[in-house]
Amino acid sequence: MLASVPDLICVLDYDAGEAVTTESLRYGQRVAVIAAPADPRWHSPAGLEVAGPRYFGYDIDPVRVTQ
Repeated sequence: MLASVPDLICVLDYDAGEAVTTESLRYGQRVAVIAAPADPRWHSPAGLEVAGPRYFGYDIDPVRVTQ
């Protein structure tokens, strides 16, 4: 795993560069995935409580994006 919430993970259409929502993502679609670091406050205990992986039901520690 290279990144997780609370960092921002974006899926983009490979050719157009436009955002692809999870609802419109289809098998075989050409995409690029990029990640950007969240504000450090999101990685505090309070921030992880409301936006960390465990909030979404994943039993993992956050994986921070490196710059």
